[in-house]
Order: sequence, then C-alpha cells, then structure tokens
Amino acid sequence: MDKKSFKVFSLAIALGALGMSTQSAVADEDRFYIAPGVQWMDFDSARQTDDEFGYTVGLGYGLNDNLALELNHANIKMNTLAGMERLRSIRLDAIYKLDNAVGVLSPYFAAGLGHTHFFSDDDTTLNAGAGLTYRFNDRVEWRASARTFFGFDDGTYDFGIDTGLVFHLGEARSRAPEVAPTPAPVVVDSDGDGVPDNRDDCPGTPRTYAVDDRGCPIMIEEVARIELNVEFAFDSAEVPAAYFDEIRRVSDFMDANEDTVAALGGHTDSIGTEEYNQGLSERRAAAVRQVLIDRFDISPARITSNGYGESQPVASNATAAGRERNRRVESILTSTVQRPQMRD
Repeated sequence: MDKKSFKVFSLAIALGALGMSTQSAVADEDRFYIAPGVQWMDFDSARQTDDEFGYTVGLGYGLNDNLALELNHANIKMNTLAGMERLRSIRLDAIYKLDNAVGVLSPYFAAGLGHTHFFSDDDTTLNAGAGLTYRFNDRVEWRASARTFFGFDDGTYDFGIDTGLVFHLGEARSRAPEVAPTPAPVVVDSDGDGVPDNRDDCPGTPRTYAVDDRGCPIMIEEVARIELNVEFAFDSAEVPAAYFDEIRRVSDFMDANEDTVAALGGHTDSIGTEEYNQGLSERRAAAVRQVLIDRFDISPARITSNGYGESQPVASNATAAGRERNRRVESILTSTVQRPQMRD
C-alpha cells in the first residue's frame, strides 16, 4: 500500500468515526473484538528497504475491562533491492488499558511475541509499545500505537506506527452502578439517657436515672417506715405541744403514701388499777388521733386507736424514768414505695 492509499484509508476511518456518537467507557470483559487497520513501518537498514505501508487485522478477547489478548496478522508489501517482496507476520499481543485519561483519550501499553516471514527467512520477534484509544460507543473505538519490533534471529530493530478501528462483538457486561455509601443514620437522644429517640418509650427521663433498653427508668421497690412515740405526763391524756412536730412528720408521711393507715396504741405505767390504766391508755390514743384529724386534716377512716393499759411496758416500772417511758402512744407506719435507680 503506497502513501496515497494509506491517506485515503485513514481518511475513511476518520469520516466513519465522526458519524458515530461518543460514549463513556464500557465493560469489555468476556467480549471478542476484531481490529482492522493500517501500519507504517520504518525497517532496519539490514532489510535493504525503505519505509513501507501495509494492513493489519486482529482478533482479540477481553480478559477484563483493562486487559485483552489479541492475535494479529500484518501484511506489508516491500520494495527491496532484490525486487518486490512481502513481509508477513503473526503475533500474540497483550494490551493493557490504563484507567487514567489524556483528555478524551485513554492510554494503553502493548507487548507480545510473533513470527515474521520475509523473503525465505523466518524470524521470531518481540514487540513493545504504547498507544491511545478513543471510545465512540459500546461497540466501536479508534486506536493508534507506536511500537518497536526486535528480531531475535536477524538481530534487527524495526519501528512501526499502526492505526485502526476496534469493533467489539456481543453485548457489554452491565457494570454495577456505583452506589454512594449510605450515610450513617444520625442518632438523636434528646434526653441523654443513652437510648435514641426512635426507641425511647419514656422521653424526657432525667439524665441521672438508670434506664432500661426502652429508655424507661428502672424502678426499685423499698419499704418506707416511720415511727411515732408521744410521751405523756403522769395521769394525763393531753398531748404535749412539744410532740406536734413529730405528729406532723407522721401526717406528712400519710399524705405522701395514701395507702397507709395509722394504728395508734396507748400505754400507761403500773401506778393505779388495771381498769383505770386501761381507760387512760385509750384516752391517750384517742387524743393523738384527734390531733391528726383536727390539726393535720388526716381522714378519720385512716386512723385507729386502741389502749393496752399497763400490759406492754417498754421499761421497768420500778424507776421514775422507766415509768415515764411507759406513759406513751406509739405507732409504726410502713409503705412499699418505688424509686428510680440512679446511674452509677
């Protein structure tokens, strides 16, 4: 092929390329392709010929989206000192496309081994070079490369430039679309109890409370207890004013624990008859009950009073101090209450 023919062929390739819509890179793995083209060769001086043009045709297979193997045949008509001759070669090349781009072009490297027949000689060749490709669409791309060819048997170095179109066969394998990583959900914990709002069944829990996995306070049951002890003067059922504050504590406890009742027990020392002391103990208990009702507004239904006379002393009646302790009204109030467990 002469220079004029090469120009005509190259122009035809360019015009055909302009008529094709461009397309971004596609997946070429597991696809065959054919690659017709033209080649210009600058031969080693040992071949006794000028630079020449010829045609090439390749059959390739994509091992993956970057690497392909290609079986290529070249045929070049040569005008040598001995007359017209043809150089025929067949080679197996590895073509590796880079992911980087030079503008709209994608670079690649090529290397391979081949066999060349020239005159009556055969030669094993090694070629290596680089080139650029331009993808028009899923099936068609243009490429061009420059390579050096080394002949092992003849010890020659030839230089070549080739260009042509690549026609990919079959459908491109669908590439999985690039999915942006899902951002981590924003965890909102408005009350700061360690349980996010979307799982918090008890919003607004104080931060000092320990909570369960639903965000609700962990409650602890406790028994609340208060004791009342009012001492009386000898042979008296009048409640001393000094004990009003203690009686107030009992009323406050009853207000806070509405399920509680007060059972008041009145007592005396051993001076006097048992019959008299029994009545005195009942009057003392009733007097404290009345203070809770009249002074502190406790419902009468929540208070009972009983007298036990001198039958339940807490100290010896042989001494004045012991008898003073026995002249009393007493009661013990309890209630089971729940309180939130606090954080450590």
